[in-house]
Amino acid sequence: MRTIAIMNNKGGVGKTVTAINLADILTREHGKRVVLGDCDGQCNLTQFYVPDFDTSEDASLDTLMCGLASCYEEVLLPLTDKLSLIPASDGLYDVDISALDGKEDHTVDMRCLIDIRDNLIEDEAADFFILDCPPGFTASAVSALLAADEVVIPLTIDGFSFRGMAALLRQLASMRKSNWRLKRAAVLITQYRNADVVSQGEQLLRSNGKIDIYKQVIRRTDKVPESTIDGSPIWQYSPGSAAARDYRAWVRELLGEEAAHE
Repeated sequence: MRTIAIMNNKGGVGKTVTAINLADILTREHGKRVVLGDCDGQCNLTQFYVPDFDTSEDASLDTLMCGLASCYEEVLLPLTDKLSLIPASDGLYDVDISALDGKEDHTVDMRCLIDIRDNLIEDEAADFFILDCPPGFTASAVSALLAADEVVIPLTIDGFSFRGMAALLRQLASMRKSNWRLKRAAVLITQYRNADVVSQGEQLLRSNGKIDIYKQVIRRTDKVPESTIDGSPIWQYSPGSAAARDYRAWVRELLGEEAAHE
């Protein structure tokens, strides 16, 4: 099983959209079993799949992190026969406060997602565990990075994103001391458009031999925000759109030889 954290310290770069479309293409086109984990207190991933999710009644990731659920099955929501979701609630913000508090009665399980990963592997319950992280090193983001085998870093071409990416790469290098499984962190260029500043920025980024970058880029199209309003992955909403074609090509790149042998 591959555990992938989708992370960038900067918001608005397409983390949740990437998680949604990665999961959709893996399940529909490649027949993979996927568990999505919503690690963001904004709950965008959860609201996309379960608009009526009741945070006051239903268990979610913060329930597990606070030790109020005994196993991941208590919070797992089956969405299709191959796709399931560990939902989030805004209680993750309380988890962050508790983690900073340090009081014994406010214990936060930072190994929570490691335990879920290991249980999914032991139960042979999934081929991919995909974790949609918030911007910034929150308690849930750190838990996700401790559990991850690899990190996908969605990145738009602008100066703010470049600086955020540099900081994130430094933090990930430090995280490897605590997570020996973390083998790869690679940039996925999103919201790509045909403009000189973007092509020059891409060239500059790719000329830096220290940064691992996917060959495939995701082009900007209005179909992407439309698909989130519709509540559908881009391949279902607009299969012929540039972004749909790009995400499918990127997933084949991510699968590598595995996709070539399908």
